[in-house]
Amino acid sequence: MQSCPVPVVIAGGPKQKSVEGVLKMIYDSIQAGGAGISIGRNTFQHENPTLMTRALSALVHKGATVEEGLLILRGVR
Repeated sequence: MQSCPVPVVIAGGPKQKSVEGVLKMIYDSIQAGGAGISIGRNTFQHENPTLMTRALSALVHKGATVEEGLLILRGVR
């Protein structure tokens, strides 16, 4: 982005009330030009950290939507 000369990475912050909220926060950040994420507790405290990591990776690296991320978490994709 022209307005910021360095990459902006979103930090996870407090534990979110829903997985959909986490995915939406990340999706919105990437859509706004964010370069990546640094998510801890919302990944490690998820019931399936492996699937959560896959969903987050898809949002950041593959342009997945929130709905696609939720499908990954359900093991559908």
